[in-house]
Amino acid sequence: MTARIKDAVRRYELIERVLQDLMEMSERGAVIVVEGRNDESALRNLGICGAIESPGGQSLLHFTDSLASNYDSVIVLTDWDRRGNQLSAQIVRYLQSHDVAIDTDLRSRLKKLVQKDIKDVQGLKRHIVKLRQYIIKYIR
Repeated sequence: MTARIKDAVRRYELIERVLQDLMEMSERGAVIVVEGRNDESALRNLGICGAIESPGGQSLLHFTDSLASNYDSVIVLTDWDRRGNQLSAQIVRYLQSHDVAIDTDLRSRLKKLVQKDIKDVQGLKRHIVKLRQYIIKYIR
């Protein structure tokens, strides 16, 4: 097996581990914050069944107040482009004044694994499928 294939296998396994952690945290009641409906749909297609919220046009301050009122734990999973980075930082800043656990680690881990290939949450499923097909193609 070449180094390139080994790297693809490693990245695939790490992405799957992040998604498993995301599912577990979601099942324990954490809400996942994304940028929009397409991101929510992508996570649903990956098997995430828990609460997923997006600002949906409301003010970010009102949105984060609502999150803090309804959830004890928030996972920030915005896209890893410039806009997503800014939105993540703002959400975290607003939520810090509330008694809410904030997780940005899952987003950071995913970002490190996929940012060279995709820039958003909605591209995750397609990326995982392509990575899996690439691995299978060269392992056979």
